[in-house]
Amino acid sequence: MGLGVTDIASLGTILGVWAHPDDETFCMGGLMALAAANGQTVVCITATKGEAGSQDATRWPLDTLGGTRAIELTTALQILGAKHHHWLRHADGDCSHATDEAALAELMPLVEKYQPDTIITFPPDGLTGHEDHKAVCHWAGLIAAAAKKPPQVYYAVNTTDEASYLKELDDKFNFFFNLDQPVLHDKATCDMVLDLPPEIFDKKYRAFQVMPSQYENLLQSYPKDYLAHAFGRESYILASKFK
Repeated sequence: MGLGVTDIASLGTILGVWAHPDDETFCMGGLMALAAANGQTVVCITATKGEAGSQDATRWPLDTLGGTRAIELTTALQILGAKHHHWLRHADGDCSHATDEAALAELMPLVEKYQPDTIITFPPDGLTGHEDHKAVCHWAGLIAAAAKKPPQVYYAVNTTDEASYLKELDDKFNFFFNLDQPVLHDKATCDMVLDLPPEIFDKKYRAFQVMPSQYENLLQSYPKDYLAHAFGRESYILASKFK
């Protein structure tokens, strides 16, 4: 279904569970901005600082990349209006090695603190096939099952309407690097579809701009209106209904 302000308000307190800085902006930047504007509590958890891969090791060397991406994320969240952010202490690429017990011990204090009504995370395939993405999806299921007040868990997905844009971006930038091709869902099968109003996509775009270590090449390669078609829709499927 399409989402309006009232629908977003019904999501209550929203918790995003992500692996790397920029996952949250890519998957729910618009949703965060709209929910924050509603006065809802928006919480973002980031498992790693994304220090393992640089687009340009001369400009963003690996030994300082984690710190750079942490600063970028702080600025992006300020633009999007998300006031609550927590780092976990996992190494980039190492999330799948955490035991369920360790993940629960780390995450449940935050769940108990914020009492989320809604959790947003990656689908089981990680959206791109990244093992860290798959791990945080699993953790989201664990904490939802363990919560005293069970939240609804939604997976961020891509729809078939975006296929041509995503294919071009994948061919150029290898977005879906661990998958032969992106998994796409029919819009009608999604539980929430948010087509971002121009002023909200503008916030998401500005969040991309303050993450040059990840998005500079993309933003230099395509005009803003093209990227609005590629990233101006945010779609979600309930974990309980996901196939």
